[in-house]
Formats: sequence, C-alpha cells, structure tokens
Amino acid sequence: MSAFGSEPPVRGAVLVPSMDHLSDVKLHPPSRRSSWVDRPRLMEAMAQAVRRPVTLVAAPAGYGKTTVVAQALQGEECPDAAWVSLDAGDNDPVRLWSHVAAALERAGCVLPLVEPSRVFGRRLQAPPTLLATIMAALAAMPDDLVLVLDDFHFVQSAARHEEVELLVQNLPDKAHLVIITRSDPGLRLGRLRVSHDLAELRAEDLAFTPEEAHEMVGRTGVTLADDTLAELVERTEGWPAALYLAALSLADRPDPDDFVHRFSGSNRFIGDYLTEEVLSRHPERLRDFILDVSVLDRFSAALCDHLLGRSDSATILNDLERANLFLVPLDGDRTWFRFHQLFAAVARSELELSRPQRIEELHARAAEWYAAHGLVPEAISHWLAAGRTPDASELVQANWLRVVDAGQAATVEGWLHVLGPGDGAPPAHVTFAWMAGLAGDEQAMGRHLRALEGLDDYGPLPDGSRSVESATSQMRAILGFGGPVDMMAAARRAAELETDGRSAQFGIAQAALGHAHYLQGELDQAIPHLRAATRTDGAPGMIRILALTLECFAESERGNATRARECAELAVDVLDGRGLGAAPQASWAYVALAQAQADAGKSDDAMRTLELGLSTRRLDNAQAEWGPIHHLLVSARIAARLGHAALARDLLAELTLRMSRFTDGMTAMRARVDAVRKLINDLDALEVLGEPLTEREIEVLRMMQGSLSLHEISVELYLSTNTVKSHARAAYLKLGAHSRADAVRIARGRSLI
Repeated sequence: MSAFGSEPPVRGAVLVPSMDHLSDVKLHPPSRRSSWVDRPRLMEAMAQAVRRPVTLVAAPAGYGKTTVVAQALQGEECPDAAWVSLDAGDNDPVRLWSHVAAALERAGCVLPLVEPSRVFGRRLQAPPTLLATIMAALAAMPDDLVLVLDDFHFVQSAARHEEVELLVQNLPDKAHLVIITRSDPGLRLGRLRVSHDLAELRAEDLAFTPEEAHEMVGRTGVTLADDTLAELVERTEGWPAALYLAALSLADRPDPDDFVHRFSGSNRFIGDYLTEEVLSRHPERLRDFILDVSVLDRFSAALCDHLLGRSDSATILNDLERANLFLVPLDGDRTWFRFHQLFAAVARSELELSRPQRIEELHARAAEWYAAHGLVPEAISHWLAAGRTPDASELVQANWLRVVDAGQAATVEGWLHVLGPGDGAPPAHVTFAWMAGLAGDEQAMGRHLRALEGLDDYGPLPDGSRSVESATSQMRAILGFGGPVDMMAAARRAAELETDGRSAQFGIAQAALGHAHYLQGELDQAIPHLRAATRTDGAPGMIRILALTLECFAESERGNATRARECAELAVDVLDGRGLGAAPQASWAYVALAQAQADAGKSDDAMRTLELGLSTRRLDNAQAEWGPIHHLLVSARIAARLGHAALARDLLAELTLRMSRFTDGMTAMRARVDAVRKLINDLDALEVLGEPLTEREIEVLRMMQGSLSLHEISVELYLSTNTVKSHARAAYLKLGAHSRADAVRIARGRSLI
C-alpha cells in the first residue's frame, strides 16, 4: 500500500545501516574457544544478574570481562542476546544507535521500517523518539532479550551517556542491559542500586580462584604443586591475564617454583613480561609481524598483507590463533581479528621503543588500504596517526557530503574539530562553511565564506564542486540566509557552473534554482529544475526529498492534485529507501504527504502526518530558515482547511515572525500567507454565523467533490452508509444547502474544501 493511503510513517523509526564487514564484526560476541576455563560460580552469577534490568561488569583490562559474559550468554539459562562491541567511533550517535538497532534486529527484535540497506538520517543527537521506538520494539518481544554494550569505556560523550541513561530508565520488563567497561560509566546508577535493579560484577568477582587457576594452568600442560599454585594466585591477586602469561612461561621452565617466587602481578611487570618473555620467545619473523600489526585495532589477512608487503598473513594469523597468542576472532568466518587489548597495548609500546621510525609508515599503509576499500573513517584515523594531516583533510573534503547524507554529520564534525582549518586551503574552508551552514550557524559559515573571497576560480574541489565559486553559490542558494533575491542569483550561477547531470552538485544547483523560482511564485519555471534534481543519480537523498516536496507544493498550487500526490509519495519513498526517517529534514516529506492526504479528504491521516512532520522539525532547529518557513506555511494551510483554527493561528504567528527577517523578493510568499489568513478568518466567520462543521463533515464534503457515491465514500472512510448520510445531512443544514452540488459549491466558496 502506498504511503498516501496508509498510516503515516513512524517518526524516529529505527533504521539499520548498511553494514560493511568491518562494522558487521562489531555485532558478534566472541565465539566459544577450547581454552576457556569453566567458571560455574560466575555462570550462575551472570544467570542471576541478567534477570535484573541492568548488569554492570566493570574491571581493568585482563580480567576476562568479555569472555565471562559471552560464556554466560551461551548457557541454556540465559536469554537471547544482542551484542555490540563499541569503539571510539560510537561517540557518534548515528553509529552508536545504528549498531544497537542492527544488533537487536539480528537477535529477532522486530523494529519498524528496518532494512539492512538503511542508515539513520543526519542527527547531532539521537532523537528521543528513536529510543522510544527501540524500547517499544523491546517491549513487544515475546521472550526476554539481553542487550550487551561491550567496551563501554570508549564512549566518552556526555550526550551518549544521557541517551543510554534514558534507555536504562525506560527498559521494558523483558529487556536487560549489560554494560562491560574498564571504568564505571557516567550514568546515574545509584537509584538502581537502591531498588536492587542493578547487578554488578567487579574485579574481585572476576579474579580466578585457586581451583579456576588450576584448570587454566593445566590446559597449558603445566603441573604445579598446590602450594605453588596458591602462591601464584596470591601474587597475581587472581588477575586472569597475569596467570595466563605466567602459565605460558612456566611451560618450558625446569624450576617453576623459583619463577613463581619471583613473579609479580603488577601492570609494569606484565608489560615487561610480554615484551621479554612472550614476544622474545617467538621467531623474529612472527615477533615483527605482531609488533607491526599492533598499530591496527582490527585486521584481516588482506589488510596485513598490504600493511607489511607480504602474502602469507593468513598462515601467520592461523598459527597465532592455534598458539592462543592473544588473537581474538571477530566473526564466524575468522576473517577479522584483533589482539587482546592488553597484549596490543604492550606490543605497540615495544614497537615505539624498538622501531619508532616505522610507525608512521605503517599507519600510512593502513590508511591507503582502508581508503581503497571505501572505509573512510578508518582511513582518516590512520592518516592522522601517520601525521599526514593533508591526506586526512583531503579525504574529509572528498567524502563529507556522502558521510553527512548517510546520517553521520557528527562524525564529520569530529574530524573537522581534530583537523582544524589546517593551512587554510580553500577546500578546508568550503567544508567548514558547508557544515556550519547545515548546522544553522550563519556566523561561522560567513567567516569561512569571507576567507574564500577572491578565490572563485580555485578548483575543482575534492567534493566534486567545479570551483570555489560554484561551492559558495550552492551554499548561498540552498541554505538561503541571504533571502530570495540572493538565492536566485546564486542558484543561477551554480546551475551555470555545474553542468554534469550525474553529479551531486548538479542536483544541488537544480534544486536550489527550482526553490528560488518557487519562492517568487514562478511555478512553471520551478518545476523543470526540481524534476532535474530528482532525476540526478548523484543527488544526495535530502536534495531529492527537497525537490520532490517543493514540486508537490507547486503542483498543489497549480491545482494538479494527482501529480502533487505522486511527488509526496515519491518523497516518502526516498525517505524510507535512504533511511532518513529520523532526520529533522524529513519533515519536508511528511508535510507534503499531509497536504496530499488533505487534498484527498483523508483528514485523520493528514492531521497525524502533519503532527509527525511538525514534531520531527522541532527535534532540531538547526535547519537554516527556509525549511521551517515552508513547513509552517503548509502546516497552517492544512490546519485551516481541516477546521483547526487555533492550531493554524499559532503556526501562522510563528511563520510571520520567521519571515520578518526577509524583505525583498517576498511578494509571492506573503500572498501565500494572506491566503492562509483568509482561510482562518473564514473559519472564524463561520463560527459566528452558526454551528461550525465538524472535521468529519468537512471530510465527507471533500470526498463529495468527486464522483463517488455515498456508499463508496463510506467504504473509503470505513464508516457505514447511514453514518455518511447523517454527516452529509448535517453539513447541508449548517451550510443552508439543498443538494450535493449546492453543498460543495458553498463549502468551496467559504474555503472549507
């Protein structure tokens, strides 16, 4: 069923991103390994813990936090689980909640509008409605479900902590959250402790007992006397990492008792031990491989081959895994791996000491591989680590539009914060100006545009713009801070410069020119440009939605309700297909759909969709000026046509205030406002003359404009024929009409339909 005849789209619907394999591995818990020690006491503790709303597993590195939780959740007594391994990139709200949504979907939690190809819309903060949708989906699960957030210490953003806390405070009864972290998260958990809704496992709980240590040491082929083992446990304080390392070393020692007497469990000693004992006891070829690969958070054989200029990485990784040398597989196919974090940190430290001059080269080669495989965030991270800021900047400048259109504006802003303006090259100022403008920061955008003065011919730019002049013209035209006259001049210049009908910039220029004509009331000139933008293969998703929505408005004003309806439905299709339903700019499509529904007499659907559009817009006021202006204008018109005078009046008041900053080129817009004001005045006059028509009576009258019989209208409205007849008779009486044609004529004359 089309969006036109269905329920309005779900605001904040959870949309799962397109998962490349590198992101996909974040959603897999560790696979069970033969080297894992059976720890019944912790399995029982976890089985009890996950019956509470929240479980906190907090301990330093090397305590086996992830392993214990993974073991427990594979037990028969624990519910199904959705697993997300977090990293620093998950401080971006889109990445964090996209990964959570994808993990829940994999665990069988049905989420509205979820398709594997989708991503969230542009958000600086995850909207509360998005979390509400996740919680509603969790509440609808027939069985209990555990959501695991591993390595939560990587998430430092206070805003992300607030969002997780909102989730915690509103967890449905059958949902359970497990947070695995090295340090206590920035969440207010005191209330949960008092109410016994929080279970906690700490370092002292995760520490090995002598019995567990005996099993672990025995699996390495080492036999220790009971008193020696007890001493080892005491010296290491049961720290699993230290015990495991000690066991590896004890395997070939003639006097294990002497080694145990000298063993210390301090972090410093463990670092020295890993360097001197574990690494040094392997062939130089293997040791060099480990040190070099330690610059990578995650790695595959193909990546390692490129990094090191070799072709046998798959064999080496297989050898490392068989040797239990701290290699952790990240997917079922064993394509991607990581080192245990403690081991990786020590290996990196050794690399810095032994071959510091090699580190930048390794990061640069990693960046090359990631960039060649379209993994832009990882490539930028390694270019920065390599000290190659110009390369990182160029990659940001070339990809910012694609990343923003995929809903990850916060990631781009994070890159720009780290990079700064650099050497002040034009492409950097262009990117900064675009991001400031999209965030509604007119002053910051102006500063960067001033820095570009006199550089019009510089280009082409990494993002695809023909020149600096083209880029600044696109910004002025599409964001519109300068008003309709400046928008028209800038749009015409951008359209002159951007002539490649396949490029994103062509789509932006055409949409901007169509918009400028629409503002001037030049509907016949606007529509061809808007259609050109829609047909542009390279046009960003939000530009297509903008063009389709403006065409819907224009066709509606021309009286072409059929085409207006088609444009509204196409805009919603793009919205859903690109997964942009949570973006504030999505309100364009929702308001267009509401107008088409109102034109067809579906007032209930129209009001629900209208509220959806308005509430989506309110989630983020950083939409420059013209988004809110159009939304308010069309919303006020719809509300007035449907008889909601008070709502229409409030919307019109806000609209008038927003439009007051512009003076020139506003004749057509003011005429549109006056037409809405007349509708409101007619409603007020009708109320003075007598009893006003009800919403349902107006809906019946609107459908009576066509050729449908009263019975057919009753089918469309899901009402009985007698009920429709009653509404029609009441409308005739209130209007003083004597026939169907008479009632329609009077209602049209009073702008009721």
